[in-house]
Amino acid sequence: MTDASRGGLALAYNCVQVLYPDGLSGASVTGRQVVLRRGWLLPSDLFTAQNIRNNIDFVTVTMAPRKMPEWGEPLGRPWRVQQKVEPTVGVVVTDGAVEIVFSGTSTPAGVVAVWLDDMPRGGASSAAYAVTAQDTPATVAAALAAALTGGMANGAIVSVPGRVLNAHAGGYGQSVRVTRRQAQLYRVSIWTADATAREILASVLDTALAEQSWISTLDGREAQLRFQSVEDVDTMQNEALYRRDYFYELVFDTLQVQWAPEMLCGIGDLSGEGGLAAPFGVLAPGAANQTVTAALDAMQAVVAAQAVSSAYPGLGVDQFGTVVAAA
Repeated sequence: MTDASRGGLALAYNCVQVLYPDGLSGASVTGRQVVLRRGWLLPSDLFTAQNIRNNIDFVTVTMAPRKMPEWGEPLGRPWRVQQKVEPTVGVVVTDGAVEIVFSGTSTPAGVVAVWLDDMPRGGASSAAYAVTAQDTPATVAAALAAALTGGMANGAIVSVPGRVLNAHAGGYGQSVRVTRRQAQLYRVSIWTADATAREILASVLDTALAEQSWISTLDGREAQLRFQSVEDVDTMQNEALYRRDYFYELVFDTLQVQWAPEMLCGIGDLSGEGGLAAPFGVLAPGAANQTVTAALDAMQAVVAAQAVSSAYPGLGVDQFGTVVAAA
């Protein structure tokens, strides 16, 4: 999910990619060291040996306090499925027993449900297990067997002696809705002790950002980038410090995100002849299985990390907000 802080971080990452086209390990567009920071200058940037007066330039991205226009979110805040994660675990049902299988070398993921399929009427014992990256087919089978009355596990095979088991494996879906659409003003400030370096940095940044109407955010979506104004701040010229501020507006969505497993089993009634109800299906496992919750949390964290790395690979920030090469 994007908020004002993460929107500013995305803008800082974008500036890094402009000023270091070959990555932070390469040279900047000016040939000088340029430090990018999500936040204001630190005292050490001005008064230590390695500071702004020793041919080191700074670019900071901060939020600017200004009243911004209101933007309306979609009427009714509807939920929409944004992406799906297919299961890498599967099941093979043979002679009333269930074998757990993993597909190839992919990281194990998904939810497996098993149920007794030989009841004359609806409603039967069932169990579900959310697979984690540390699982093997044998550990999944053991967990499912332990949750079934009379269940047994033999390696990757689950069975209940004298009964018929059925099973299904499913993945996850991510549903999102826009709870607020907002505009936030950001100040991109260039700090340098060299007036010529300021002109070069400003020209490169301004030209590159002028070409971008949208920038990638850290949740895999995009924000609209709108130029507002620019000004020189030369009140510190007597200290040989030159600054230029660019103001940009970012329009982005605040999202509510919910992960859920695919439906695996359920129960219901059909209308038969003479109005008689014909039950079908199987009772779903209880909702007290905390493994499912943990697996959904882990899945959400993995997808969020993948979104950041795909938009701005190799970038991170340290405890001071300085953009650094990710470990």
